[in-house]
Amino acid sequence: MNSFKVVIINKNRTKFFGVDYFANVYDGSKESFKYFASSIDPLMNYQNEIVKFNEMKYQLFRNALFDIEPGKIIGFFQNPDIYQDLETIDFILKDLQFRTLGLFIETNSEKILNDLDALKEFSKKLPLIIAIPVHSYSNIDMSFFDKTCNMEAMTKLIHKLKDAGLNVGVIFKPLIPKINDETMELEKIIEKCDSLNVDFIYPSFTVYFDSFKLKNFYDIIETEKPELRNFMFDKFGQKNSWESDNLAELKKILVFNSKKSKIKYAMKDIIDIYRDDAFTQLKLF
Repeated sequence: MNSFKVVIINKNRTKFFGVDYFANVYDGSKESFKYFASSIDPLMNYQNEIVKFNEMKYQLFRNALFDIEPGKIIGFFQNPDIYQDLETIDFILKDLQFRTLGLFIETNSEKILNDLDALKEFSKKLPLIIAIPVHSYSNIDMSFFDKTCNMEAMTKLIHKLKDAGLNVGVIFKPLIPKINDETMELEKIIEKCDSLNVDFIYPSFTVYFDSFKLKNFYDIIETEKPELRNFMFDKFGQKNSWESDNLAELKKILVFNSKKSKIKYAMKDIIDIYRDDAFTQLKLF
């Protein structure tokens, strides 16, 4: 995304949580995108710049809002996190309210709690949903994983957001073979989601690379998990998309355990949580 294209239309609203437009008002990228992306990351590119909120981009974003039909959903996905360089997004909420636009936020930042009252007021008038990304139940000590992106680290944050009456769910991504794809990992995440009364869980079962990401990823494996090097080279080589050998069992666990816990897991049902216009039923798999 260049500096003059801060809002991108989502051409398939039945994907990416029903967002109509993707927005990015930052320079730079979340560090993990140097190594991989997932199937539910609409902005997969890695920009090797200092991550910084860009005032000029935000003015372009504000101007672009006047060309968007009221009632549409603006999505801030985590590349980078909207709270990375901001203590509050209250000014963004006000601009969206002025144009009668809903909001999707993907974040791990505790700074979202600074906006708790503003988000509660926003949600009374307009569609709002918050997605918390995690890569595991507890921290996995690898340098391409953010130490805050696990269920244990996010439990208090999710609890506070749910206590405020907000729509909150968990995105499980990326699932990397032999790293975090054990069936027990997913079972524990769903169990914790159930105890926190989250509205949805949505895993990304495919991890994506380009040549730049793949080289960086293999460099980390070589250094931190050398015992996996031969398996990954033999199984995946230079492939741009990887899926776990446990995929079939992971899907069964997702469906059975989520249904048992009454947690939404299909994209169509997740979209219906916060917007009421009609969508074509999507098959999850």
